[in-house]
Amino acid sequence: MAKILGILGSPHPYGGSGSLLRCALYAAEELGLTTEIIELYRGRIEPCIGCVQDEEPTCKYPCIFEDYGREILAKLKEAAGYVLATPVYWYGPSGPLKILIDRMTALENMVAFGEASYVEGKVVGVITVGADAGATLAGAYLLTVLNAMGAMIPPWAHAYSHRGKEALYDDRATMDAINVGRLVGGLILRLQGREGPLTYREDPELLQRIRQKVLEEKTRQEAHNGRDRTQVRGKSGS
Repeated sequence: MAKILGILGSPHPYGGSGSLLRCALYAAEELGLTTEIIELYRGRIEPCIGCVQDEEPTCKYPCIFEDYGREILAKLKEAAGYVLATPVYWYGPSGPLKILIDRMTALENMVAFGEASYVEGKVVGVITVGADAGATLAGAYLLTVLNAMGAMIPPWAHAYSHRGKEALYDDRATMDAINVGRLVGGLILRLQGREGPLTYREDPELLQRIRQKVLEEKTRQEAHNGRDRTQVRGKSGS
Protein backbone atom coordinates (compact mmCIF):
# COMPACT_ATOMS: atom_id res chain seq x y z
CA MET A 1 0.00 0.00 0.00
CA ALA A 2 1.29 3.45 -0.89
CA LYS A 3 2.67 5.52 1.97
CA ILE A 4 2.84 9.27 2.46
CA LEU A 5 5.51 10.58 4.84
CA GLY A 6 4.73 13.65 6.90
CA ILE A 7 8.02 15.46 7.55
CA LEU A 8 7.70 17.82 10.51
CA GLY A 9 10.35 20.50 10.79
CA SER A 10 9.14 21.82 14.14
CA PRO A 11 10.16 21.00 17.72
CA HIS A 12 6.46 21.21 18.71
CA PRO A 13 4.53 18.10 17.59
CA TYR A 14 1.14 19.78 17.99
CA GLY A 15 2.10 23.36 17.23
CA GLY A 16 0.74 25.14 14.19
CA SER A 17 2.67 23.26 11.51
CA GLY A 18 2.40 19.93 13.34
CA SER A 19 -1.38 20.22 13.70
CA LEU A 20 -1.91 21.17 10.07
CA LEU A 21 0.37 18.32 8.98
CA ARG A 22 -1.81 15.89 10.90
CA CYS A 23 -4.89 17.30 9.14
CA ALA A 24 -3.25 16.59 5.78
CA LEU A 25 -2.32 13.04 6.74
CA TYR A 26 -5.76 12.21 8.15
CA ALA A 27 -7.24 13.38 4.84
CA ALA A 28 -4.87 11.11 2.91
CA GLU A 29 -5.77 8.17 5.14
CA GLU A 30 -9.43 8.65 4.25
CA LEU A 31 -8.44 7.84 0.66
CA GLY A 32 -6.94 4.54 1.81
CA LEU A 33 -3.27 5.54 1.93
CA THR A 34 -0.99 4.84 4.87
CA THR A 35 0.91 7.65 6.56
CA GLU A 36 3.80 8.17 8.93
CA ILE A 37 5.05 11.30 10.68
CA ILE A 38 8.78 11.89 11.00
CA GLU A 39 9.72 14.56 13.55
CA LEU A 40 13.08 15.99 12.56
CA TYR A 41 13.88 17.26 16.05
CA ARG A 42 13.80 13.68 17.40
CA GLY A 43 17.33 12.89 16.31
CA ARG A 44 20.61 14.25 15.02
CA ILE A 45 20.83 14.99 11.29
CA GLU A 46 24.39 15.80 10.31
CA PRO A 47 24.73 18.76 7.95
CA CYS A 48 25.70 18.09 4.36
CA ILE A 49 29.44 18.57 3.71
CA GLY A 50 29.13 19.00 -0.06
CA CYS A 51 30.31 15.69 -1.49
CA VAL A 52 28.44 16.50 -4.69
CA GLN A 53 30.64 17.72 -7.54
CA ASP A 54 30.57 17.68 -11.32
CA GLU A 55 34.14 16.53 -11.98
CA GLU A 56 33.96 13.18 -10.16
CA PRO A 57 30.60 12.09 -8.69
CA THR A 58 30.93 11.09 -5.05
CA CYS A 59 27.58 12.05 -3.52
CA LYS A 60 25.22 9.07 -3.63
CA TYR A 61 22.59 7.25 -1.64
CA PRO A 62 22.63 6.32 1.22
CA CYS A 63 25.01 9.22 2.11
CA ILE A 64 28.23 8.94 4.10
CA PHE A 65 26.67 9.69 7.50
CA GLU A 66 25.18 6.94 9.64
CA ASP A 67 22.67 9.02 11.58
CA TYR A 68 18.98 9.86 11.90
CA GLY A 69 19.25 11.53 8.51
CA ARG A 70 20.17 8.23 6.86
CA GLU A 71 17.13 6.56 8.42
CA ILE A 72 14.92 9.29 6.99
CA LEU A 73 16.52 9.07 3.54
CA ALA A 74 15.70 5.36 3.44
CA LYS A 75 12.05 6.10 4.19
CA LEU A 76 11.95 8.92 1.63
CA LYS A 77 13.31 6.54 -1.00
CA GLU A 78 10.51 4.03 -0.41
CA ALA A 79 7.53 6.35 0.13
CA ALA A 80 5.13 7.32 -2.65
CA GLY A 81 4.85 10.92 -1.49
CA TYR A 82 5.72 13.50 1.12
CA VAL A 83 4.03 16.37 2.93
CA LEU A 84 6.61 18.71 4.48
CA ALA A 85 5.46 21.02 7.26
CA THR A 86 7.55 23.73 8.91
CA PRO A 87 7.42 26.92 10.88
CA VAL A 88 8.99 29.85 9.08
CA TYR A 89 12.42 30.93 10.31
CA TRP A 90 13.54 34.10 8.56
CA TYR A 91 11.57 33.56 5.34
CA GLY A 92 12.62 29.92 5.04
CA PRO A 93 12.12 26.47 6.58
CA SER A 94 13.51 25.47 9.97
CA GLY A 95 17.18 24.55 10.27
CA PRO A 96 16.67 20.76 10.56
CA LEU A 97 14.40 20.73 7.51
CA LYS A 98 16.91 22.71 5.47
CA ILE A 99 19.62 20.25 6.51
CA LEU A 100 17.43 17.34 5.44
CA ILE A 101 16.79 18.99 2.06
CA ASP A 102 20.56 19.30 1.59
CA ARG A 103 21.04 15.65 2.55
CA MET A 104 18.38 14.64 0.01
CA THR A 105 20.99 15.47 -2.62
CA ALA A 106 22.15 11.88 -2.05
CA LEU A 107 18.78 10.72 -3.41
CA GLU A 108 18.67 13.14 -6.33
CA ASN A 109 22.32 12.77 -7.35
CA MET A 110 21.86 9.14 -8.34
CA VAL A 111 21.40 10.64 -11.81
CA ALA A 112 25.20 11.06 -11.81
CA PHE A 113 25.51 7.27 -11.50
CA GLY A 114 23.25 6.39 -14.41
CA GLU A 115 20.06 5.97 -12.38
CA ALA A 116 16.97 8.11 -12.02
CA SER A 117 16.74 10.49 -9.09
CA TYR A 118 15.30 8.58 -6.14
CA VAL A 119 12.92 11.52 -5.63
CA GLU A 120 11.62 11.29 -9.20
CA GLY A 121 7.92 10.56 -9.34
CA LYS A 122 7.27 11.19 -5.64
CA VAL A 123 4.20 13.37 -5.06
CA VAL A 124 4.74 16.29 -2.68
CA GLY A 125 2.93 19.04 -0.84
CA VAL A 126 4.00 21.58 1.77
CA ILE A 127 2.58 23.37 4.80
CA THR A 128 4.16 26.50 6.28
CA VAL A 129 3.25 28.55 9.34
CA GLY A 130 4.72 32.00 9.83
CA ALA A 131 4.26 35.72 9.56
CA ASP A 132 3.80 37.92 6.51
CA ALA A 133 5.42 36.88 3.23
CA GLY A 134 7.62 34.30 4.94
CA ALA A 135 4.90 31.64 4.78
CA THR A 136 4.62 31.86 0.99
CA LEU A 137 8.37 32.24 0.43
CA ALA A 138 9.21 29.17 2.51
CA GLY A 139 6.58 27.11 0.71
CA ALA A 140 7.74 28.26 -2.70
CA TYR A 141 11.32 27.35 -1.82
CA LEU A 142 10.38 23.83 -0.75
CA LEU A 143 8.21 23.13 -3.77
CA THR A 144 10.84 24.49 -6.15
CA VAL A 145 13.62 22.35 -4.69
CA LEU A 146 11.54 19.18 -4.53
CA ASN A 147 10.40 19.62 -8.11
CA ALA A 148 14.02 20.21 -9.17
CA MET A 149 14.84 16.85 -7.55
CA GLY A 150 12.18 15.16 -9.70
CA ALA A 151 9.09 15.27 -7.47
CA MET A 152 5.60 15.88 -8.83
CA ILE A 153 3.39 18.70 -7.52
CA PRO A 154 -0.41 18.28 -7.53
CA PRO A 155 -2.90 21.17 -7.63
CA TRP A 156 -3.31 23.16 -4.40
CA ALA A 157 -0.06 21.77 -3.00
CA HIS A 158 0.68 24.53 -0.48
CA ALA A 159 -1.22 25.40 2.69
CA TYR A 160 -0.11 28.17 5.03
CA SER A 161 -1.23 30.10 8.07
CA HIS A 162 -0.09 33.26 9.82
CA ARG A 163 -1.64 32.23 13.15
CA GLY A 164 1.30 30.39 14.70
CA LYS A 165 0.36 27.81 17.32
CA GLU A 166 -3.32 28.59 16.71
CA ALA A 167 -3.13 27.56 13.05
CA LEU A 168 -5.50 24.63 13.63
CA TYR A 169 -8.26 27.20 14.32
CA ASP A 170 -7.55 29.01 11.06
CA ASP A 171 -10.40 27.57 9.00
CA ARG A 172 -8.93 28.50 5.63
CA ALA A 173 -5.50 27.07 6.45
CA THR A 174 -7.00 23.90 7.90
CA MET A 175 -9.17 23.33 4.83
CA ASP A 176 -6.13 24.00 2.63
CA ALA A 177 -4.02 21.53 4.63
CA ILE A 178 -6.73 18.87 4.30
CA ASN A 179 -6.67 19.43 0.56
CA VAL A 180 -2.89 19.15 0.45
CA GLY A 181 -3.24 15.65 1.91
CA ARG A 182 -6.20 14.77 -0.32
CA LEU A 183 -4.53 15.90 -3.51
CA VAL A 184 -1.10 14.42 -2.78
CA GLY A 185 -2.94 11.18 -2.10
CA GLY A 186 -5.19 11.66 -5.11
CA LEU A 187 -2.30 12.06 -7.53
CA ILE A 188 -0.56 9.01 -6.06
CA LEU A 189 -3.72 6.99 -6.69
CA ARG A 190 -4.00 8.31 -10.25
CA LEU A 191 -0.40 7.32 -10.94
CA GLN A 192 -1.31 3.82 -9.78
CA GLY A 193 -4.19 3.70 -12.24
CA ARG A 194 -6.83 4.17 -9.56
CA GLU A 195 -9.46 6.82 -8.90
CA GLY A 196 -8.27 9.79 -6.84
CA PRO A 197 -9.26 13.44 -6.37
CA LEU A 198 -7.41 16.21 -8.19
CA THR A 199 -9.73 19.13 -7.42
CA TYR A 200 -10.10 21.26 -4.28
CA ARG A 201 -12.87 20.26 -1.90
CA GLU A 202 -14.57 22.87 0.28
CA ASP A 203 -16.28 20.87 3.02
CA PRO A 204 -16.97 22.37 6.49
CA GLU A 205 -18.06 18.98 7.85
CA LEU A 206 -14.81 17.37 6.75
CA LEU A 207 -12.87 20.27 8.25
CA GLN A 208 -14.56 19.92 11.64
CA ARG A 209 -14.24 16.14 11.66
CA ILE A 210 -10.52 16.12 10.91
CA ARG A 211 -9.82 19.02 13.25
CA GLN A 212 -11.53 17.03 16.01
CA LYS A 213 -9.36 14.00 15.23
CA VAL A 214 -6.23 16.12 15.66
CA LEU A 215 -7.49 17.60 18.94
CA GLU A 216 -8.33 14.14 20.28
CA GLU A 217 -4.92 12.82 19.25
CA LYS A 218 -3.26 15.76 21.00
CA THR A 219 -5.27 15.09 24.17
CA ARG A 220 -4.30 11.41 24.17
CA GLN A 221 -0.64 12.26 23.66
CA GLU A 222 -0.65 14.83 26.44
CA ALA A 223 -2.26 12.30 28.80
CA HIS A 224 0.36 9.71 27.82
CA ASN A 225 3.19 12.19 28.39
CA GLY A 226 1.70 13.09 31.76
CA ARG A 227 1.70 9.43 32.83
CA ASP A 228 5.32 9.06 31.72
CA ARG A 229 6.37 12.07 33.80
CA THR A 230 4.52 10.68 36.83
CA GLN A 231 6.33 7.36 36.49
CA VAL A 232 9.71 9.07 36.24
CA ARG A 233 9.04 11.11 39.38
CA GLY A 234 7.89 7.96 41.20
CA LYS A 235 11.06 6.10 40.30
CA SER A 236 13.30 8.98 41.33
CA GLY A 237 11.66 9.10 44.75
CA SER A 238 11.79 5.38 45.45
